[in-house]
Amino acid sequence: MSRHIRTLIDRKRLLIAIPVLIAVGGGAYVLRANSQPSADTPRAALADTPSGAVEKVGVQKGQLARDFIGTAPDGAIVRLSDLRGRPTIINFWATWCTSCLAELPDFNEVQKELGVDNLHVVAVNTGEDASTAQKWLDRLEIDAFHIALDPTLVVSDAYGVFGMPTSFFLDADGVVRATYVGQLDKDLMREYLTAAQTGSNTGEPPTKLRLITTVAREHTLEFFERDDGNLELRSKSLRCDESYCAEDAVDDFQRTPGVHAVERHLSDDPPGIVIAFDAELTDPETLAQALAAALNAAGDPLYERPLEIVERKED
Repeated sequence: MSRHIRTLIDRKRLLIAIPVLIAVGGGAYVLRANSQPSADTPRAALADTPSGAVEKVGVQKGQLARDFIGTAPDGAIVRLSDLRGRPTIINFWATWCTSCLAELPDFNEVQKELGVDNLHVVAVNTGEDASTAQKWLDRLEIDAFHIALDPTLVVSDAYGVFGMPTSFFLDADGVVRATYVGQLDKDLMREYLTAAQTGSNTGEPPTKLRLITTVAREHTLEFFERDDGNLELRSKSLRCDESYCAEDAVDDFQRTPGVHAVERHLSDDPPGIVIAFDAELTDPETLAQALAAALNAAGDPLYERPLEIVERKED
């Protein structure tokens, strides 16, 4: 049992660990979002990370935290790198994650203990409307956090967020000093904040039952033939970040018979490619199937199910 619990942060084993925890104590569960965010909810975006105290940029302990820009429901904009100068907590949450809602007031209380001028808390809302997020923030009486809406999971993907709540503790230089998947208690929060304040990495988290909600992600590959005769394909699994990159899969796909050229847009939201192809040798659906096979073989760690291919009309 303890082996399964210790591997909760391993995304490939997380879905194995969850049923075991349910059988033992009912402390972990799976929820799915019931609706998609509206188109008018501001999107988050990744940004080039300014140089800092360490060279390596990423989301692991000892690395300079990956930069991003997010917008709050009230229109306030936050850029992570602008918060350097004091310790920062990044917390990924959603209103359909019960343990997230139980944890947020504890972050609020700990921030007040240290003083709101001594600690930043960036609450990244995962996959929801601005109005939904604001309603719960008002109900929880949280007003000192920086809020970043992430309706299309751009930041969540880049940070490898599979289960929620997920928290990252950064020191004043923006270096990741601790990470945790699951609901934190205040004692462990304070321990991780001490690491962030002193600029030291934490050890492995204690073995315990954790309340975890898996992030609801659709795994689709959309394709459509453009007016210029080229084929455009879009999928979250075409992204390229610190934990996963589709470049090799696209390289393999580019050798598919009938493909003349591939134009890559792997940093777009959603990521995509544009293909020039020989219509006498192949067709759009066959090409979509070939790309899906290459991406499925690449093994995106944030998705357990194979890609669903969806044909759509051009925007």
